[in-house]
Amino acid sequence: MRSLISYKAAWVFSLALSWSSNSVAWSTPPQDTSQPASTKSSTPAPADPETALQRALDLERKRNWSAAIHAYDEALEHWPSRVEFNHRRRLCETHYKLTRRYQDQSFRNILLRLPRDKALALYDELLERIQTHYVDPVPIEPLVRRGLDNMEVALRDAEFLRANNVSNASADQINRLREELKWRRYSLYATDRAAAKSEVLAACTLSSQTLHLASAPVILEFAFAACDMLDDYTSYLTPDKLEDLYAMIDGNFVGLGIELKLDTEGLRLVGVIRGGPASEAGLKVGDQIAKVDGVSVRGLSLDEAAGRLQGAEGTTIELTVLHASGKAEIYRIVRRHVEVDSVAQAKIIDPANGIAYIQLTGFQKNSTEELENAISQLKREGMKSLVLDLRGNPGGLLNVAVEIAERFIDKGVIVSTRGRAPGQTQVYRAQAKAYWTMPVTVLIDRDSASASEILAGALKDHNRATILGQRSYGKGSVQSIFSLRSAPAGLKLTTAKFYSPKNRPYSEQGVEPDIQVRLDAKPAAGDDGINSEHTVSNDQVFGDPQHDAVLDQALLYAKRRLNAVR
Repeated sequence: MRSLISYKAAWVFSLALSWSSNSVAWSTPPQDTSQPASTKSSTPAPADPETALQRALDLERKRNWSAAIHAYDEALEHWPSRVEFNHRRRLCETHYKLTRRYQDQSFRNILLRLPRDKALALYDELLERIQTHYVDPVPIEPLVRRGLDNMEVALRDAEFLRANNVSNASADQINRLREELKWRRYSLYATDRAAAKSEVLAACTLSSQTLHLASAPVILEFAFAACDMLDDYTSYLTPDKLEDLYAMIDGNFVGLGIELKLDTEGLRLVGVIRGGPASEAGLKVGDQIAKVDGVSVRGLSLDEAAGRLQGAEGTTIELTVLHASGKAEIYRIVRRHVEVDSVAQAKIIDPANGIAYIQLTGFQKNSTEELENAISQLKREGMKSLVLDLRGNPGGLLNVAVEIAERFIDKGVIVSTRGRAPGQTQVYRAQAKAYWTMPVTVLIDRDSASASEILAGALKDHNRATILGQRSYGKGSVQSIFSLRSAPAGLKLTTAKFYSPKNRPYSEQGVEPDIQVRLDAKPAAGDDGINSEHTVSNDQVFGDPQHDAVLDQALLYAKRRLNAVR
């Protein structure tokens, strides 16, 4: 198993559907590794569109693609009709994705070294999967055109030119190739895979003749472009990304057991996995990693920094850590196997009324068993009502969401899926009498997605639980993971959409809570009632009613519900 550092901004997975010999289907999370993590700008909003454009262009000149994307997003919120904002945002996103894959060691060491015939076979296999399994029919020509667009951007990208040994090419040579490819784009006619491969081979020949560029980097741009063209959740998986994904599905990996986010001074810990090496060494959420093995990580991308943290099981890493107090401390930690529990917390939070709390952070292979064990223990401790927390839960295996829903629901539809390929259109129903009959309150927020929405939506439609919080993310499509024959890599492809028991689509709509709790404001003075809408502070710690205002509201509701039936 290759070592893995789990970090939320780049590696949060939401898996779904079923396993088969050659693919595993899953529903993806709000954040994807190919997308820049959302951040709020510390600069004031621009007063006019021209100022906004210049600000974003300045970020482009600095090659700060992620910040430029956010600048264009902000501009589009104010001036949605400005076409140039959308156009330049897409260019920045293409640069951003290109940079990320060229920072991936498995991409550089394995995929870029593929001979022409194997790289072309990989591209053909991707097109075949898209034609046969994508949720909607897709014509070939736009996929090829997007590949030519990607090449246009790549030939302007210093990372691409440097990595492929053409950084010394003259501007005239590069411009000549760009013009040749632009002409082919305008005269493009490709109706099938054979024509697509012919266009790609023509681009390879032109690139070789003009810049002595190898075929693999050209073909790979077409491959990644075909995936990017489809939707935000379809993507090509490099060998490392595919292996990391399977480790996350299994709920285990080799590493330090930390979740990271980029910070101005380095890497900030946003999660420390209980029982992992970092946790046992004493690292805590909020700590900052300033150096790895004596070398500063300031200014590195998240992928580059995480790469320095990775290593083989049993090896030692030295971390220089800055604590919130300002004190710097050096830790020497041995990398080892880490089990990731999806039940992060399980406890009685109101002994007098028997109200229990469970925080479920994912839907992995072992999540149903974890939840069964937690509920059995809480029953022994006197549980009469359950608060199930799905806030921040990006999802998980669909079959696991169905298994968990079945334990709460006696009969009826849990979720249905619809797609083009065989096996993608299914109706999942409760098969037996519900095991768990206690009153349930489910907490959701804007980051509850995919399998979380399947569970919350099923419990809501069957009137089995009261949903409290914010409207969920609205991720209603299913992705299947295919291991490719032509290279040690994979394809994450949207193959179906899923619907609630009442046949409501989850895409763009999510799950509406029965009791809405607005954040980012303080509760009104003297407001201690439960209404259809409530306002709380967003400064909270999940699982502690005294510091988690949403949970406090759920606790109040659960008490009243128990008292009403006594």
